Amino acid sequence: MSSAAAAKTAEFETIVVETNPVACDGGDAGLGHPRVYLNMGHDRHVVCPYCSRTYVLAEGVKVGGGH
Repeated sequence: MSSAAAAKTAEFETIVVETNPVACDGGDAGLGHPRVYLNMGHDRHVVCPYCSRTYVLAEGVKVGGGH
């Protein structure tokens, strides 16, 4: 990975959560984006398609089976 690519990757937040799905609205940076609900499935992580935040399910939290 080039240093430019590494710097761009470092700009995105990784947030550890204890729920699945998660809601993302872009936070306080700029104007944010529409609230979206992101389902991790069995991967235990998901990336927001708007702001590229990565949400990771905390260790020990079980992935829910849904309804």
